[in-house]
Amino acid sequence: MSNLWYGILGFCLVAYFVLGGLDQGVAMLLPALRGDGERRAALNAIGPMFLGNEVWAVGAAGVLVAAFPRLDGELYGATYPAVIAIVLGLLALNAGVQLRSRGRRRAGFDALIAASGLALALGWGLLLGVLLHGVPLDAGGHLHGFAPLKDPQVWFTGLANVLLVLVHGAAFLVWRLDAGPARERMRRLVVRLGPAAGGVAVLVLGGWYLKAPAGIRHPVTGTVLALVIALAVVAAGLAAKRLTATRGGGRVFAASAVACALPVLAAASALFPAVLASTMDPGATVTVDDAAAGGETLRLLAIGAAPLIAVLVAVQAACWWLFRATGSRRTSLYW
Repeated sequence: MSNLWYGILGFCLVAYFVLGGLDQGVAMLLPALRGDGERRAALNAIGPMFLGNEVWAVGAAGVLVAAFPRLDGELYGATYPAVIAIVLGLLALNAGVQLRSRGRRRAGFDALIAASGLALALGWGLLLGVLLHGVPLDAGGHLHGFAPLKDPQVWFTGLANVLLVLVHGAAFLVWRLDAGPARERMRRLVVRLGPAAGGVAVLVLGGWYLKAPAGIRHPVTGTVLALVIALAVVAAGLAAKRLTATRGGGRVFAASAVACALPVLAAASALFPAVLASTMDPGATVTVDDAAAGGETLRLLAIGAAPLIAVLVAVQAACWWLFRATGSRRTSLYW
């Protein structure tokens, strides 16, 4: 049962990295868009799906707290500066996007939205880096400081996630915006940044492979997935290069979505069955079974909470289908 809920947690995180990642990418790209018209079109493109995309972060947090209370407490204790940055970034991004068109100081809101997107992309990348690094956990279950956040390799992991998210946001705008200068600039960005993001992803996962922290039990698996990430973002760049005025945007977005989903799978598969490695005492490493709640709790959650995942998927799919028109199509329901 613990492995089932670990899979559900992974599904929620993958969904958030793909869907929330495009929100973060578009947010960071606002300064690259010229004038209020282009920026409004970009926000209109994510508007109908925006809150639905962000709800997967809430779902992942709920599964973590309910099904893996030990992992929640110890991971937060080791990384709470990054967690605080993520929470504040989520609040600021939601407020900025929804309040931007309700006032006259749009430049200030644009800066807030871009900074929030950067904080979120970097924060989530840092969390993945900390998981790969391991935490200073002793046999008594006590954490000692924030040593993982001082490791440059953890920050390189955060940088890699920022680059992947930027490519993902640009790919989404290539797919959703009408032909014009803004779409062409986003296309050129994907072409140029895709190979760079792929190279950084390979270097980061290769660095973890060479460093070989004690908690990484399957380094080859993580490295293979890093190569797939690189191939996916390079494929996005190639698809963008061959893009026509009316076709090909969906392939660009699909490739970047794969690249954003795989970091979660790479980290989880490299660690499994551990979820939180100890850098102080290998015997203190927390496995999936150690981190999970009791069997009765997990079974109760399976009855009451698991069906909600299917509802979330159905509502998300319906929302994307209903608002499948390009971002320039105005609607009274969203900004």
